Amino acid sequence: MTMRRQTVRRWGGRCSAFLGASILLWVSVPTQAAFEAVVNGDLEQVTAGQPNCFSQSGWGDSTATWALTTDAHSGQVAQSLTVNNRVSGDRKLLISENDVCAPAVTPDATYTVSVAYRSTVPANALTVFRHSAAGWTYWTDLKSLPAAVTWTTASAVTPAVPAGTDRISFGISISANGTLVTDDYALAPTASTPPPGTPAELTYNGGLEAGGATPDGWFLAGWGDAQVTSGSAAQAHGGLRAYSLTLAGRTQGDFKLLPTEARSPAVQPGQVYRLSVWYRSTADANAITVFAHTASGWGYLTDLQTLPASATWQQATVQTPAIGAGIDAIAWGVSLSANGTLVTDDYSTTLVDANPPPPPATGPPVEGRWTVSANNMPVRAMHATLLKNGKVLLLAGSGNDVNRFAAGTFQASVADPVAGTYNTVNVPKDMFCSGHMTLPDGKVLIQGGTKSYPSTAGGADYGGLKDSFIFDPDTSTFTKVGDANEGHWYPTLVELGSGDALMTGGLKEDTSGAVNTEYWASSTGTWRATSQVPQTWSFWGLYPHIFLMSDGRLFYSGGHVFGAGLPGTGASIYAWPSATIADVPGLRSKNERDQSASVLLPPAQDQRVMIAGGGNINTGVPAHGLTDIIDLKQATPSYQPGPDLPGPGKMYLNATILPDRNVLVSNGGRLNRDDSANVSSAAMFDPATNHWTPVAADPIGRNYHSTALLLPDGRVAAMGSNPGNGGYELRVSIYEPPYLFKGPRPTMTQVPAQASYGQQISFLVQSASTIRWAQLMRPMSVTHQMDSNMRLVDLPITVSGGVATVSLPANRNLLPPGPYMLNITDSAGVPSESAWVMIG
Repeated sequence: MTMRRQTVRRWGGRCSAFLGASILLWVSVPTQAAFEAVVNGDLEQVTAGQPNCFSQSGWGDSTATWALTTDAHSGQVAQSLTVNNRVSGDRKLLISENDVCAPAVTPDATYTVSVAYRSTVPANALTVFRHSAAGWTYWTDLKSLPAAVTWTTASAVTPAVPAGTDRISFGISISANGTLVTDDYALAPTASTPPPGTPAELTYNGGLEAGGATPDGWFLAGWGDAQVTSGSAAQAHGGLRAYSLTLAGRTQGDFKLLPTEARSPAVQPGQVYRLSVWYRSTADANAITVFAHTASGWGYLTDLQTLPASATWQQATVQTPAIGAGIDAIAWGVSLSANGTLVTDDYSTTLVDANPPPPPATGPPVEGRWTVSANNMPVRAMHATLLKNGKVLLLAGSGNDVNRFAAGTFQASVADPVAGTYNTVNVPKDMFCSGHMTLPDGKVLIQGGTKSYPSTAGGADYGGLKDSFIFDPDTSTFTKVGDANEGHWYPTLVELGSGDALMTGGLKEDTSGAVNTEYWASSTGTWRATSQVPQTWSFWGLYPHIFLMSDGRLFYSGGHVFGAGLPGTGASIYAWPSATIADVPGLRSKNERDQSASVLLPPAQDQRVMIAGGGNINTGVPAHGLTDIIDLKQATPSYQPGPDLPGPGKMYLNATILPDRNVLVSNGGRLNRDDSANVSSAAMFDPATNHWTPVAADPIGRNYHSTALLLPDGRVAAMGSNPGNGGYELRVSIYEPPYLFKGPRPTMTQVPAQASYGQQISFLVQSASTIRWAQLMRPMSVTHQMDSNMRLVDLPITVSGGVATVSLPANRNLLPPGPYMLNITDSAGVPSESAWVMIG
């Protein structure tokens, strides 16, 4: 990979480029692979002395010495670059410009770019390149960076990504003799990604209102021997500012105001664009001049129209020819080629849409389809667990009904989602608001529930039960096992890689907060004594959103139920064996994550967690639509802003991982248990692109005590809702995602019923398309919009002669033991139905 960069100082007739702009030619051979993150952003993965997915780059005349150093910003590796004997140019470590390494971006979105650096000289810049149909080209320098003796994080927000741009690369360039050390390259979207499409207005700061003597996003360009006077004009056409350009002593050349390279309108080959500008001129020698950008840089394209002198404001409007192949941006302005004064204002560039695109596609292949089941649930299903036989345990207990509690009427039912039938089950205790988890043998551990309702109506002093039970899917019976050490109402159970479980949070028998950590030993079917479990004596709140990390630690996302967040940053990593808790930064609105949704984004190997939405029922603040995403693989993880939820903000939203590796977020409400404020919208989140796509909405509004879980056939069941009037929604909605309307599904046969860690297993497949993925999906056990154990684990797959072979991870923390749904997904995003496999 080589790079050549040339600086052109002035216009050189009609074959010239930008004044002071740069022409960049980058020759690369891209590879075809799926991009999922800034690969190796911490530079820890190294091959032959160079960080993987990064390239040593630069141009000009200098001597560059590259070396790896252990004096890193994080981890063990950083990149040191020393420049000597510099005459011209710069040097920089860039993300390699190919489909594997360069981050994918979305047109019209903006991104925060950051790099940690140290530098001995104040001649550094945060430099960005972009990829389009024209190839890889220089985009912009986002900011200049001073010298820094200690580690400093340089960050800046990009301009809106131009249309046609699909990836970017960036790094810090050094343009003086000295030493620059870099580490921890990161990229994050700064706002919601808008739907694809060309924006109505492509000219940045067209009214020239922002900026100083030279408007922001513009510069003076030209060639020839004229004496040039330029700056703001006293009289504008619109707003408060226009731009005045005066030439004197001219014998040759022209000058004009043009957009900078980074702010030039992005265009698409084959399209036609309308250019409009208002002007006044004392000279009869003006023209609308257009330049085009390709992989070779900038060049003159055409003069579209000459403009006469005018003492008053006149509007000039022209259309470009169809944009030629390889052109991804244009720059245009009014050139003055005589002595006199030209004043311009209100520039506009818009697409001439001779063939308007059809309206956005609708219907099941795009939005999916919801159907309300003809059979209502017989119980108030506060808790829903998919069982290893494909049926669903619907657990109510007293169902948040104090009269049922007083009468000792505790309910549960086992639903068959295929037959649409329900089977009533005897419940020995009030398991309302208990904790539950699927065990390694496929049975369900249920701990706690309601020992007492509040002493006063509307109070918060619920008492928790010590009782624990095992539900057996084979017999549909509950069996009493040993009590926990304390009562727990609203606890969270997380399975560990050993198959044991940790329980945190909730209220004790005396209605106070449970500060003890409880440990379930699956081998003995008992809870360990409190003295045998490492303790932090911390209160984790009610139903804390806690996830098992790949290294065995636990991550608390900041999501919970009821009121404000925990002290500190609101999110933390819990190393339970050493009883230590470390806050992680970056969670926004930490005191408004009540009734939010948290999910370990697929695949689990990526170790990325998203928290979405939430509010605060104590303060009554309306729910928001913020999402924050954290990469737990980083040496010092921190939340980064994700794209906002589409539509209104909401709490009580359910997040469900799908086998096409999207996350369905459905239902919710703006206010606490208020049916009039339900937000029934639904959307799919694609973790690979960090993009939301709205889909069909559940026809039933659902808020508090609603659930949603994935069924083995790929459908999603949404159940329940318990608004403040005390009622309960017994209707069930079934969602068929778009992948069920995109053609035949791949099939699997002869799938082994059991598999172990690090093992390869084989089975037969049939598919009209290439098989893209295989995955194991944990059956959900959800309540209060949360399942801490929900995860999708990627299985590397090869297919030969109709036989698929998949490799299971050796890391039990990625894949805690128990029953899983194995399915495959083809290249069209269509998954098979699931087969049950016991992992252990």
